[in-house]
Amino acid sequence: MEQALKARIQAWSTSPNPLLRALSRAFRSLGYVRRFILNSRIRSEQLTRLFHCASHYQGATYSEPDRYPELFTACASHLKNTPDPIILSFGCATGEEAFSLAEYLPNATIIGVDINSWCLRQCIQKNCSPCIQFLHNSSPNYATLANLDAIFCMAVFQRSENRNHTAAVAHGNFTFARFEQQIASLDAKLKPGGLFFIDHSDFRFEDTAVAAHYTPLDFEGNQFLHQRPLFGRNNALVTTQYTMHRAFQKHSA
Repeated sequence: MEQALKARIQAWSTSPNPLLRALSRAFRSLGYVRRFILNSRIRSEQLTRLFHCASHYQGATYSEPDRYPELFTACASHLKNTPDPIILSFGCATGEEAFSLAEYLPNATIIGVDINSWCLRQCIQKNCSPCIQFLHNSSPNYATLANLDAIFCMAVFQRSENRNHTAAVAHGNFTFARFEQQIASLDAKLKPGGLFFIDHSDFRFEDTAVAAHYTPLDFEGNQFLHQRPLFGRNNALVTTQYTMHRAFQKHSA
């Protein structure tokens, strides 16, 4: 019954009858309100976008365990001789990345950071390890965080609006300037010789000013073929298919 109603509402949206088109819009609006009220995850995504419009990136909170095994393995390999490394999961969502990293690097301290308070509550409820902690993006503890051994920024620096392959310019207020500013802020928290992992971004890490102080890591799987929009320093669309490095090492002092 529900699927049949959805199909009918969809059909009404393209009807030549203005009344049916209006009904379609009304039903869609009611559906949005219903999801907003009943689904705490959706509600948190919308409220985060509303109240942090100038500082949030990816609006979706979807994540899954062991999502980037080749990158997690590379991180563990490069830090195997580092005693008690500290690793940041930036944009940790509901914690799956942080918990996965703890399995690959059991001697590490993992710090998950997010701007979505609902996500952080889920992380804290699931966490049973003293070696994993979660912080809000605007907290004093995150502001003073430094001397990190590795940073992960996976599927964070993107906007769903920019996934449209017909977009000629990066959408809205998420510009290359904002991206570069955030990359510089993270770079300041990473120690010399530290590792920087970034993927599924609207812009290229290698186009930023700080990238001059990094070298791509040498391991199989670092270069990855992407089929999604990539925007340049001027925010204009560059291509929709490209190969890009995903892991870098900061030069030693």
